[in-house]
Amino acid sequence: MKQIAYYFVLLAFITACVPISQQGGSTTSSGSYYADKKFRSIDSVYEDNIKTVLLYPKPSPQTDLVAAVLEPPVIPINQASPLLLEFDQLGSGTQNFRARLFHCNADWSVSLLNDMDFLADFNDFLFNSPQVSFNTKITYSHYSFEVPKVKLPGNYVLMIYREGNVKDIILTKRFIVFENRVSIKSAVRPSSGIQERLQNQQLEFAIQYPNYPITNPRQTVKVAIRQNYKWNNAITNLTPTSVKEDLTSLEYNHFNLENSFTGGNEYRFFDMRSIRFLGMNMGKITPTEDSTQVLLLPDKPRARESYSQTVDLNGRFVIDNYETSRGATEADYVEVHFKLRTPEQAPGNVHLWGSFMNWTPSQATLLKYDEASQSYNGTYLLKQGYYNYLYVLQASPESKVNETYFEGSHFNTENHYEIIVYYRPVGSRADMIIGYELIRHNSRH
Repeated sequence: MKQIAYYFVLLAFITACVPISQQGGSTTSSGSYYADKKFRSIDSVYEDNIKTVLLYPKPSPQTDLVAAVLEPPVIPINQASPLLLEFDQLGSGTQNFRARLFHCNADWSVSLLNDMDFLADFNDFLFNSPQVSFNTKITYSHYSFEVPKVKLPGNYVLMIYREGNVKDIILTKRFIVFENRVSIKSAVRPSSGIQERLQNQQLEFAIQYPNYPITNPRQTVKVAIRQNYKWNNAITNLTPTSVKEDLTSLEYNHFNLENSFTGGNEYRFFDMRSIRFLGMNMGKITPTEDSTQVLLLPDKPRARESYSQTVDLNGRFVIDNYETSRGATEADYVEVHFKLRTPEQAPGNVHLWGSFMNWTPSQATLLKYDEASQSYNGTYLLKQGYYNYLYVLQASPESKVNETYFEGSHFNTENHYEIIVYYRPVGSRADMIIGYELIRHNSRH
């Protein structure tokens, strides 16, 4: 009876799932505590004191930890090592958290599968005991959790909540499990649009399925393309330009920018692994008794500048403490001050952008314009580490962010692209991922 009641509670908020086309910002705790905590199938943090969320394939003892952290939460169905979730809760004291998984369709709506269809265990998992921060000015507890192995490929959302109340959600995080039943042949080329050729990157690809039966591929096969592991500008709902059933091949060679991305620019960065000396692009360190302030060197717009090749992390970040190399519990939280100098206000809201902000514009990412200094300014509490970031423009709360307004766009920019192929067999209740391809365009490594 307890399990039946448990599932009725879950069904009450599953209907609040947000498809990929309706992604929004994070929410925080308020008077309407649980009303602000409706389950959303996006990467989201539901409380202000939950920080530095990472989800990546757990490294083996021989694997470099930094390289592992930079890998996306994407694994094959037969991978032995699990995904590892990490996050911090600011403040003293620890709490008990639990986790559960949701299988989702291509549009990130929760599928109709039962838990037993994709899990071997009961879908309610207890966390390990947290670690308490050591020798830091800002106290926090560091939590980690190994995501249980699933039986089916597809989109998944990991939900973390406080023990005893499934409505008290802490965070949600997406991940992908694939099974390559088809092959993908791809290439990145200059855009087919004449005006966009120097700025855009166009993906052309074909899906070949000689050993996997696909019925009515125009209706049953769906494709998503991501740039640098982000969902905010993913291309979805592409239909094949050619179906060659005799060759068991689907071709996607579009000519009206349907499969074209702005190349963007290499990410800005700063190195804050140490707060004892100035790292790259740090301007000033001001320690106090209970906190540390870091003022970054002022930035300026790059939209009219020529392309400059640099090595970046494609918007991601790595946590580390230079002195101890134990960043998980010994890296401190620091108030970081950003400044973007521009002589006039932009036509919309300006946001700080990067994976540390969940690729989501919100009040928390907003920068304010100061007339006196002619600059956009913002202060954010960040854990010590190495960070990539951009400045983006959002013309209105409903519009997509413009990543090129301040940063510019170039075909030569190094970007990672993923092609994700979904298929729903006749009579099935969910979309499965039957193909995955990672393309490193203009790779510097």
